[in-house]
Amino acid sequence: MVAYAGLGELTERLQKLIPPKNQWTPVDIALHTPKTFFREYKKAQEFMFPALRHTFKHHYENNFLYRRVCEVNGVTPETIASNNDVRKIPLLPDAFFKDYPDGSGFLNWLKTIFTGSLPKPLFKTANPSHDEIIEEFNKKGTSIMFTSGTSGRFSFIPRDTRSWNRVKYSAMKSVIELMDYNPTDQVILLIPDPRQTNLTIASLFGIAYDLYDPANIHVALDMKITTQFLRMQRDETIGISEKIKAKALSTISPLVQRNSDIKVIHLLEQIEKAGKRVNLAGPPFWLDRIIERMKKEGKSVHLPDSQILTGGGWKAEENKRLPEESFREKITEILGIPEERYHDVYAMSECSSVFLSCEGHYKHIPPVIIPLVLDENLNPLDYEQVGRFAFLDPLPDSYPGFIITGDRVKILEHCPKCEREGPVLDVEVTRMPGFEGRGCAAVMAELMKQDGEEHTAFPIG
Repeated sequence: MVAYAGLGELTERLQKLIPPKNQWTPVDIALHTPKTFFREYKKAQEFMFPALRHTFKHHYENNFLYRRVCEVNGVTPETIASNNDVRKIPLLPDAFFKDYPDGSGFLNWLKTIFTGSLPKPLFKTANPSHDEIIEEFNKKGTSIMFTSGTSGRFSFIPRDTRSWNRVKYSAMKSVIELMDYNPTDQVILLIPDPRQTNLTIASLFGIAYDLYDPANIHVALDMKITTQFLRMQRDETIGISEKIKAKALSTISPLVQRNSDIKVIHLLEQIEKAGKRVNLAGPPFWLDRIIERMKKEGKSVHLPDSQILTGGGWKAEENKRLPEESFREKITEILGIPEERYHDVYAMSECSSVFLSCEGHYKHIPPVIIPLVLDENLNPLDYEQVGRFAFLDPLPDSYPGFIITGDRVKILEHCPKCEREGPVLDVEVTRMPGFEGRGCAAVMAELMKQDGEEHTAFPIG
């Protein structure tokens, strides 16, 4: 839903992310042809088979590791001849993106998972750190995005500019169709500054800069977040220098957090006084911490026209997790934002689309992805059955987007609460025990040993 005055501006914002038509592939046709995602879902899905066939062929021919996985599974581009064949496409476990060697082997691993020719930046040493690698690839137009690593291991996902523009376009379409979108709204981002980090959750919420006036966007934490910072925060240090920094960080962090939360509360009070709307976006644990501080201080605001967008889960604060219904009630009590204006998003580092909830709190699956629910033997299940979530994502050019996740979900064929078309995820998503998908984790590990050295090294200067 878009305020009429913002239609022209919105069209201009989306247009910046669309390549010239003479450069369109079947993937661009599938993404950019549909005028809406959720009003003409079936029509939009008609473009998906050519897109998937094109993308599968692209990764088969240009990603030597994924080609080997396909060969082990006996699948070639010729195998994918009709819609019925797309489920034959070999899937990678999401854990693969955190199954990298440490030290100098990390660069070879990155080249191995990347589809096509990875840019060759100049490094000062033969063994650059993760952050040095990320920074140099940023300069070359390839973003190496990383997760927060709360499980003890980061995931790294490489995205070239075209792949990232597709992520942004898909996410923006979902926001426009599922939220009450007005480009003149105020925005408060409960995240580190997305312009200073490749942290995936910050990058995804940072799409706000493509949707709203940057002058109206307020970032809760003006800090550069690196993989080193996150490691030290978890007290996983390397060497005496990091140990000293980590000790200082443990002292400073609570103060920084407190000042950030006070700043956000002050902003909310100012916005209420000015009678403006605000979109408050960030992980639920961060929002909950602010609400708890407001309750403790006897504060509340009344923002009935504003909206909440949460995503990323409760992470290290899992012990404080609330059922979503209880959390929505808490938000209404302290912030005065109605429950129907609370939205949550299911997003994965490996996936190019976000699943944003409607006013009825069911997460809508965009038509530019094929969702799957699998049983313990990795056989597909029907709607309404609970199993492991997997998906076929044709949007990334830079890595194969055919993934089995570790999430336990149920997919409904239609939203029980709204009239938008297409399937939805049930409200709650939980984690499942680990596994190895179709034996490919072991295959890939072996391929890394055999073939990782065949690629030329990156230049050092």
